Amino acid sequence: MSAARDIPVRNGANGSSRAVSSSYDRSSLQSTSPVDLRSPSSSMGTQTRFGSAKTLKPFQTQDIKVLLLENVNQLGQQMLKDQGYQVEALKSSLPEAELIEKIK
Repeated sequence: MSAARDIPVRNGANGSSRAVSSSYDRSSLQSTSPVDLRSPSSSMGTQTRFGSAKTLKPFQTQDIKVLLLENVNQLGQQMLKDQGYQVEALKSSLPEAELIEKIK
């Protein structure tokens, strides 16, 4: 992908010329954790252009249950199981009441 650049526009009927420029600046992009825009500061003191960085909490994969609906392929199921998740896979979707009960 090439960098953004100004695109000159041909002179208009009145002899004026215009240019279109990009406000997209790749140098300002950062990879951060999700942010909470309501909080003006964080305990970490890390500031992004969107707000404060959230502190991520570790979790044990064996504590996470995954419900796969509509016949997710075996390789996808096995990958999650290999990572330690509790996986339940169903071949079809569930009616709303059953889905609500299943995810409680």
